[in-house]
Amino acid sequence: MELPRLSSTELVANFGNDQAALRRYRILAALLREGRPVGEVARTFGVSRESIRRMRSAFAREGMAGLQSRRRGGGHVARESPLIVAIRQELGSEPGMAAPLLWRRVEARLREQGLLAPRSTFYRLLAQLREEADDATHAPVRMLRDALDDLIEDPPLALGRSELALLLLPDERDQLSRGRRLREALRATITRLRPSEAGPVLDDARWRHYLIIAGEYETGEDRATLQDSLALSTSTYSRAKREALERMAAILPAALGNLPEAAPPETLITPPVPSADFDQEAELEQYMARLRRGGLALIWGPAGVGKRDLAAMLAARLQARGQKVIWHSCRPPDIETNAGLRLLLALAAGLALEGRRDLWQALTTGEMVPFTQRLELLAEGLAGRRWTVIVAESHWLNGDDADRVLDMLTAAQERRDIRLALVGRNLPGWADAERWPALPFPSDTAARRVFVNRMAAAPAGARLATRTPAAILRERVRELLAVLPAEQFSEFAPEQLANFLVLLRPVEELAEQLRQALRPPADNEAE
Repeated sequence: MELPRLSSTELVANFGNDQAALRRYRILAALLREGRPVGEVARTFGVSRESIRRMRSAFAREGMAGLQSRRRGGGHVARESPLIVAIRQELGSEPGMAAPLLWRRVEARLREQGLLAPRSTFYRLLAQLREEADDATHAPVRMLRDALDDLIEDPPLALGRSELALLLLPDERDQLSRGRRLREALRATITRLRPSEAGPVLDDARWRHYLIIAGEYETGEDRATLQDSLALSTSTYSRAKREALERMAAILPAALGNLPEAAPPETLITPPVPSADFDQEAELEQYMARLRRGGLALIWGPAGVGKRDLAAMLAARLQARGQKVIWHSCRPPDIETNAGLRLLLALAAGLALEGRRDLWQALTTGEMVPFTQRLELLAEGLAGRRWTVIVAESHWLNGDDADRVLDMLTAAQERRDIRLALVGRNLPGWADAERWPALPFPSDTAARRVFVNRMAAAPAGARLATRTPAAILRERVRELLAVLPAEQFSEFAPEQLANFLVLLRPVEELAEQLRQALRPPADNEAE
């Protein structure tokens, strides 16, 4: 059974104030949805592996109901016995009532019904009810305090694993992104504790909440130093800190909701770390020179020649010089069914991280945006970007969507909007093998010398080889179909449609000429 992804509202609807059930849900979310090892989950939440096993089994048997707390108390709570009903009624009228007075009133209620109850059972049930109420009241504060302990960590991985992060950001799957988002909200909440008056003023009670929280969790001051500087007793300091945490717990959800939309994770476009024993310096310099001259590098050859290592070092050298690098690794079709869409997502992430979010939103919000429109957003975003886009394992970049994205990248490269490096086992069909020799094996010294000489002999102004007519035609047809989608024909007047046909007549003539060229020659022509 798959664990459902629930929002904060849905969690409350399912579990109410059952904090133990909420915690079980978060434990299983970390285990089943995030794929974290059992040992790591056990350490993070402070539970045993056996407890996690029982939670998982209960969920497998009963679904979400298996996570709910089992009522205890001799069956009184579970079946809402007269005794528990009487206790709840009296507490509802006066929650802070002293236990002896509460017992006398409960006992009187039961006598009116002709019932008796042991005093020991009453006190046990009262303690249970007040413990449950206390847990429900203080659980958010406890989770907040635990999260604040990890506020200064960078990167905020522990914060991303915290109970508070899992509760407030259930839809954020990336741990690092979750931690960064919660950290931003926590810092905004701390800022809201700061009074509007000029200061800080140590002896002004209005500043206590801010100074205590900011001091302990942002600047790392110890409690004793803060208590001394604020001239507070231990009890007054503790009370002020508890009040500050309660204010933060009330403010935090709104602060989180006011944050801008979460940025995509940088891991989508981050190049791999180069190998420490890299030994293809001469080859690397040739590809660097090709990028400088023509904005293109085609790194290809069989498995084992070190293509990926060379491309990773290429990325590192470019980044060291201040160049923005977008890295994407294609995956085989049995893992990735739409290689083009995944490449588009990586490019969208790069644009979003630089402030242009329209393509990322079109891909991630679930809106039905036509692929052609997405490509238009990509073209607009790449204009003047000056990136170096490196596509590794490019031999897996297959399919119509992949061709369209690659056409867009090559067009941007031809305009000098970007630099492009394709890394794979095959040379693209539009490229010249004389100008782009295969990368030799590192152990073949003679082949390496030949490779370097061939690369160095290429004309200084060498650019991308002319694209095949098929690639150009495919791009133009797509543009035509985007301008005249069939589903919109009904929106045009008859005279407009007639004019479209006139404009398309040259295309009809060209198609007819192609058909004639495909026909077999007549017998007299063959003779």
